[in-house]
Amino acid sequence: RGATVVLHGDSFPEALAYSLKLVDEQGFVYIHPYDDPDTIAGQGTVAMEILRQQPGQLDAIFVPVGGGGLIAGIAAYVKYLRPEIKVIGVE
Repeated sequence: RGATVVLHGDSFPEALAYSLKLVDEQGFVYIHPYDDPDTIAGQGTVAMEILRQQPGQLDAIFVPVGGGGLIAGIAAYVKYLRPEIKVIGVE
């Protein structure tokens, strides 16, 4: 069985409230989009791809910031392997 995408509300808080309602009513599993260690680790694989594709000199990586999970994952990976690279959040 595949997934069903449900779009609800005009903001993250509205969508979150509805998704938690579905968790309670239908027993769904809620996976937080940015405040979850496994989600952040998965998002960190973006940095793995960047470093594999650019193995030489790299001064900085610019990362879009919303909830913070993407930049957290990227920064954790990059700073572990290449601490000299700057990770800069942009919005």
